[in-house]
Amino acid sequence: MDVFNIGKSIEKLIFELLMWLIFYPYTLLRVIFQPNHMMAYARAETLRDENVSFDSGMKPSIFLFLSIVIAAFIAPVSQAELASAGQTATGQYISASWLNLIFFRVVIYSIFPITSALIYDLITPGPVTRLSLQIPFNQQCYISAPFAMITSLTMVMISHTENLTVVALLFAAQCWLLLSNYFFFRSQGQQSRLKSAGLSFGSFVLAWGVFLTVTNIALRYKGID
Repeated sequence: MDVFNIGKSIEKLIFELLMWLIFYPYTLLRVIFQPNHMMAYARAETLRDENVSFDSGMKPSIFLFLSIVIAAFIAPVSQAELASAGQTATGQYISASWLNLIFFRVVIYSIFPITSALIYDLITPGPVTRLSLQIPFNQQCYISAPFAMITSLTMVMISHTENLTVVALLFAAQCWLLLSNYFFFRSQGQQSRLKSAGLSFGSFVLAWGVFLTVTNIALRYKGID
């Protein structure tokens, strides 16, 4: 075992964790207050060399992942809710560990960025490929991260309280995503105002439809007898 290489790996890991502590809140604030600017930034950085891209902000997929993890830390699912979810085959798997629950949340909240990215790719010239989806997906990961964090937090908190502030936060997150997606289709997709509004609303409704369907199937599936 090469002790030197292990030491270098630990050094890199510590450095990356410290960079996350610095750049996560910085990226979060920029995305919340300048979503259109950050989507343009994501486009430019995705086209750069992978080794130097996103050097002044977090990589979009990691940013989305950390936002969901932070929400799970702040407002974890209660034991009663875990027990209720564990009554089905997939529910038992999801509630078996904290990591499984995080994985499930990442999967279902990733529906939002991939839905809008796919719609964007469908309305722009050329075939839909992994490469063509990379830029819009990275852009969508940025604006989906604050939305996923607030929505995940408030949906857990609403089940415990009827506080109007929590409801207002949930509503604000939905409005913010709709507005951000309007800018996405308007400036990044070069669509008209009316079409951008329609695409924003359509992608929002479709993503929520898929989100609720997948969640419902996952928590109700009892397995093959």
